[in-house]
Amino acid sequence: MATSASDDDNYFLWFSDVHYDPFYATKDAFRAPYNTKAVCNSTALSPVIGNIGCDSPKALVESALKHAAVAASSPSFIIITGDSTRHGVDMLYATNGGDEGSESRVGSEAEMAANSEYHVDAMNKVGGILNEVVTTFAEAFPDVEIIISLGNNDMVPDYYLKLQDDTSDLDSLSSADPVDYGMLGIIYNSLSSEGKEVSPDNTSPLSVEDKVTFIKGGYYSRQLSDSLTILSMNTVLYSSFYGPEPANNDDPGLQFAWMRQMLTNVLENGNSQAMIVGHIPPVKGSFRHTQLWREKYINTYYDIVRDFDDLIAGQLFGHLHTDEFRVGVGESAIPSSLSTPLLLAGAITPLHGNNPSFRKVFYSSIDTSSNVNNSTLLDYESHRYPMSDGDDGAWAKLYTFSEAYSFAADKISAEGLSANVFRSIIQSMVDEKDESSSIMNSYLRLVPMLQGDGSDGVADTSNADVYCNAECRRQWLCTLSGTTTVKQYNKCLYEKKKSAGGHSTITGVRGVFVFAVAFFVMASIAAKLMRRRNREQYELIEGNVEIMEGP
Repeated sequence: MATSASDDDNYFLWFSDVHYDPFYATKDAFRAPYNTKAVCNSTALSPVIGNIGCDSPKALVESALKHAAVAASSPSFIIITGDSTRHGVDMLYATNGGDEGSESRVGSEAEMAANSEYHVDAMNKVGGILNEVVTTFAEAFPDVEIIISLGNNDMVPDYYLKLQDDTSDLDSLSSADPVDYGMLGIIYNSLSSEGKEVSPDNTSPLSVEDKVTFIKGGYYSRQLSDSLTILSMNTVLYSSFYGPEPANNDDPGLQFAWMRQMLTNVLENGNSQAMIVGHIPPVKGSFRHTQLWREKYINTYYDIVRDFDDLIAGQLFGHLHTDEFRVGVGESAIPSSLSTPLLLAGAITPLHGNNPSFRKVFYSSIDTSSNVNNSTLLDYESHRYPMSDGDDGAWAKLYTFSEAYSFAADKISAEGLSANVFRSIIQSMVDEKDESSSIMNSYLRLVPMLQGDGSDGVADTSNADVYCNAECRRQWLCTLSGTTTVKQYNKCLYEKKKSAGGHSTITGVRGVFVFAVAFFVMASIAAKLMRRRNREQYELIEGNVEIMEGP
């Protein structure tokens, strides 16, 4: 049986998408291009704490850590699930002020930026920003282990990471010089203690032992105790927008082979579990419904997770800037047999109209006597800052998961944050007949998006008037319950609408034909959207806020 959070003192802090901008309130501050009202570059007009439509100033990061030090003074460890760096670092160095300096590019545009004179300066700046973020965290929490994952904005150009040695085995890299490994070498040197004078309270996230895997593909592991190992994965390698094409296309950076070996080691260790953390999750996006990973990598990932399901205590990701989850239901792409859901954290940056947030996550030692579920994650608290209050706001706990979903309290008490708990939440949403009913809308109130038009910087943080109609409910149910590709998502929508009577007049061969034509049209539109997304820096979230599938 799981142990309740109130009976267990173990917890860790989980931050994501910090997007620290050291140039906030200067002429070089980053502003969301779609948000014309955001003031990010004025010492006099930019709020000290930060602003909707801007990346995070140091004051916002420090305020989050100051509150965390009170709300969670003794965390066992800290997880940062990627995108610690501000958007558009290339813009600081681009020579032509045009597309060459924009955040997102495709094909030859990305290659052009990667081969430009300023590229080395941009890479070094990313390394410096990452170092400053980690140093700020370490100063707030001395002697606490920090486990950080790479996000698409932790490399330049965005989503671009050239693997320097993609075909050789890991053992051959033990004597390698990180300087020869491009972006990954720069990040390794900025985050490791190698070659530096190490103080007794040194908290550099990377050790010399991490060098081989990190310069290979940007991943590493951390054994925190005899019973818990964390795999920090670089999931940017699997993104639909990742480039350039790796030499080892089936297993970029040999990360999947490493993942399987590490989980095998945990299995052989006996009474032990693993937690998987990364930036981009292997799921469908929740707003434009973008396919976040290439399909073959999705299949490989879940094949491995399925084989080691009993060992995996948690799957933690960021990237969407919203407080969400995914779980396999029925014939979903995410195996419905998995005992652990995917949890997605909100962001610190308020760039996309969200309230900055982080989590305090409770966990326990595993109980091998239980035949129910062995998840070590028990519960979590979500802490947020109301951006509409500006410098006069204050961080506070918004909700505790077990309290927000009190109808599942018995299951949560017995199983912790198991997949069964989240399936019961989805089933409760399905069972609701009234579009204005509480569970779906209550869930949406907890997603840290600002109510209203987040693109213009004006928002109501209460989310009191959130409403999700029949189409909205179908979209969320198909998203939360395990679809991972455009094809799967569209099929799910079609089936749900048909079961609700939306296609009662389309039957037999005619129905198949209409569906085939509709699917072809939707697939074509989706392909065009994806190509446009690669050329544009940002899109709007269904008429409200910028897309989070590729921030």
